[in-house]
Amino acid sequence: MVNKTRALAIHATADARDKAGRREEFLAVALKLFSEHEYSAVTIKAIAAEAGVNPALLYYYYKDKEDLFRATLEHAVAEAMDQYAVVASRHSDPVDLIDGWFEMHAKLAPKIKRLVKILMDYSISGTESRILDDIIEKFYNEETRILSAAIRNGQKAGLFRDVNARKAAQFASTHLDGIMARSHIEPALEIRSAVNVLREVFWVYLGLAK
Repeated sequence: MVNKTRALAIHATADARDKAGRREEFLAVALKLFSEHEYSAVTIKAIAAEAGVNPALLYYYYKDKEDLFRATLEHAVAEAMDQYAVVASRHSDPVDLIDGWFEMHAKLAPKIKRLVKILMDYSISGTESRILDDIIEKFYNEETRILSAAIRNGQKAGLFRDVNARKAAQFASTHLDGIMARSHIEPALEIRSAVNVLREVFWVYLGLAK
């Protein structure tokens, strides 16, 4: 009886892992299509075709396109927030943390670029979801919190001049989004170069001698 119970538990765990893997696969495909096309142009059928499965399988996991879109955005935002947390955990020095934050955007530009595109499409899609709005707000608040704390720590250490830390953080965040958005308009844009220029401007703004 114990062996049977254990076998059922192992089977259930394996099944859960398979489902999680399938979800990851579908979300990756959906992220790609939602970032390449307008929200209205992406269909469950198109996502299923790209994933090489029957559309009915997607409906097993998600009730409709909006549900899949919500899950896709949640997943993309969660991944970005995980990266922010990693950068914050690696650096105690405020200059290194901010520098690492800019570097992360340069290295992960393709993923962040897709996320920004989806956020832009969502904002003009007419789709209203309090859950999604809360996720987006949390995403930007967390980004601002990490940067603001680093700026204040730098000010306490005498490294940065006296500026409004929250406004400075929002300035950097907004202009990084602007770089990612422009890269959709101008595909030839060198994202790393643009990020590096913004980083230099930001250090000047904070009064850091580099």
